[in-house]
Amino acid sequence: MVTKIKGSDVNRLGRITGRRLSGAKGRAGSRISGSVNANRRDDVVVSPLSRTINLADEVAHAAPGIREAIVAPIREAIANGEYKVDSVAVADKILRQVLMDRKKVM
Repeated sequence: MVTKIKGSDVNRLGRITGRRLSGAKGRAGSRISGSVNANRRDDVVVSPLSRTINLADEVAHAAPGIREAIVAPIREAIANGEYKVDSVAVADKILRQVLMDRKKVM
């Protein structure tokens, strides 16, 4: 995410930083000079977690939203009132996953 700063109010910056700044009397887009080093460079460090989240976001947006080949038959069965959920199979899969997760922890 990139944010552009279109201008700055020198007087406001002076109040925030506690420094006396000279410049173009608070006009937007004015350059700061005086006690502030005009050649100073700010660095930004992005955490590994932030990079991972950004990568996950990019992958999610690149992936197709709906896999029509899988969804279409289910959607049709629901519309026709023919879709049945096998509650025993669902419970079985949930319990298997819980047991697998417990094995990983132990």
